[in-house]
Amino acid sequence: MNNFCIKGPDNKEYWISRAMAVVVFVFAKDENKDKYVLVVERGKGTPDPEYVGAYCVPCGYLDYNETLKQAAVRELKEETGLTASDFQLELLAINDNPEDDKRQNVTFRYRINATRTVEDLTKELTSKFSEKDEVSNIRFIRVEDIDNYKWAFNHGELIKTYS
Repeated sequence: MNNFCIKGPDNKEYWISRAMAVVVFVFAKDENKDKYVLVVERGKGTPDPEYVGAYCVPCGYLDYNETLKQAAVRELKEETGLTASDFQLELLAINDNPEDDKRQNVTFRYRINATRTVEDLTKELTSKFSEKDEVSNIRFIRVEDIDNYKWAFNHGELIKTYS
């Protein structure tokens, strides 16, 4: 067994194993019907210094006492200001391949196909809910332009897969 137990400050036992994470792909069309994806640019407060300045879709870890869907809704709100309850959240895939991530996260991938336009959604974007300096920019990128950007966590390829 590769998991292990530690004692917390409350003297309870906690088992350490692979973490669960969520990723939220938000797709929307502009007034010309071009398809876009919502992305965030990683700021200097990101825990992965190699990804500062790179783009990714909203993502993060599952918290205690939280469902996966709640985690997806929370991460979307924290990183972009958008409220996922306004959209239909679709579970796309679960990635449990330990070779795909240096932290070996088990990642639950969700998609939202927004019915509102990019122009309308952009008015609501804000990083005021995110951790300090985690997000330096929030924007929609046209899906056909994905290869023109630096991506964290292989999200560029995943966007092409799920768009």
